[in-house]
Amino acid sequence: MPTHNLAKLLKGNEARWYQSERNSAVLLQSVVSARSGKPLSGDDIWHLLRLTWCTKANDDWRRLKVPALLHFFPQDKSIQKPSRDATLRDVLDSVSLPKRVAEAAAKRTGNIDLYKAYRNSSRAWCKGHVTELREIIRKAARLRANDRGRLALAERIDALPKVPTPSGARHKSPGDVLTPLVAFLDPHSRFPLINQRKEVQALLREWELRGRNLKEQVQGVMRVIGRFGISDAFMLDVLADKIKEIAPKLNIPVAVKIVAPSSGSALPLFDTSEREYLRQAVTIRYRNRHNKMTTALKKILHGFKLTQGTNPDCRWDVLIERYDTTGCDLLLELKPDAGKAAIRIAVGQVLDYRRYVPRPAATDLGLLTIGPPDKNYRQFLSELQISAIWFTDEECEALDGEGVAWEALQESLSTLTKAS
Repeated sequence: MPTHNLAKLLKGNEARWYQSERNSAVLLQSVVSARSGKPLSGDDIWHLLRLTWCTKANDDWRRLKVPALLHFFPQDKSIQKPSRDATLRDVLDSVSLPKRVAEAAAKRTGNIDLYKAYRNSSRAWCKGHVTELREIIRKAARLRANDRGRLALAERIDALPKVPTPSGARHKSPGDVLTPLVAFLDPHSRFPLINQRKEVQALLREWELRGRNLKEQVQGVMRVIGRFGISDAFMLDVLADKIKEIAPKLNIPVAVKIVAPSSGSALPLFDTSEREYLRQAVTIRYRNRHNKMTTALKKILHGFKLTQGTNPDCRWDVLIERYDTTGCDLLLELKPDAGKAAIRIAVGQVLDYRRYVPRPAATDLGLLTIGPPDKNYRQFLSELQISAIWFTDEECEALDGEGVAWEALQESLSTLTKAS
């Protein structure tokens, strides 16, 4: 199977749209940063939302962006409403804004053509839920590389009441209104834009995520960010229709090719600790501990289907099929020791092995050890979206861990226990 690089599809209108979303992120982050230390009011939050919106007209900056910026950075009363023939640059040159804000505001921004009725009613909604919204925005601006915080934010957003129209006849999901703002504030650009745009909904349907709660949708969609050339949440949003078309092909494993032995091999690049770890890995004691882990894991996960790789070039340790509520798989590499050498080797293994499992695009990664890895290396794994899971002692009777996959596995284990 050829390697999929979906970034190549960013051309023409899609490329301009993608750049507009990236510009929006810079603008929102600049505004929030400039407001640092000042609690956001309900009106402030509504004006932040306005900076995520756009209209079909080319002058949406006049209706949305400039009024929002003047709310945050009030000007002398002599600054009048822009004339009809004024350009965005004319307006920005006539007002005083923080340099980074002014630079970002000069570019094309905004991405959500929110229905006008909700634009008006969302103002009262922001005021009514200001405390919770303020905390969501604060946490969004401080998101780290690990996705745990993003899933927690998705839960908080989903718990908010829906946004009504002024008449109360219709209601919109809080995720439709808030996920663009959170996505633009995310420093790592990983929080996805989940809204009712038909292309987004079609992609959710393709991945069997439509109708699920926001946490499950966010988790399911984020799995492909950083893979297949999808660099961030904005590319995922812009190319949603094209990704939907190619989605089935992303779950086709790479064919394993057995390469004939060569007459020689390159010098290894392992440092001393890795070389020593590989020496120990062939000992009887190491194999016995590894086998003990496998047996114990089968006992603890007796309600799941577990498989292992059998091809000589792709012997993954354990694949837990449909381990979470979204029906994805979890690929585990087992290492009896939790030292840095074992972790470094395991990282390369799971990243490589995932290409060959039955459903590469629907597979999460984890490392299972006896005892927890050092905190520094748990952070390393976390940044790579690899969950650290460990047996609490040499008896291998109980599990503990960190990371998104570990939390999902715990939830599934709890559900199985209650059902039995």
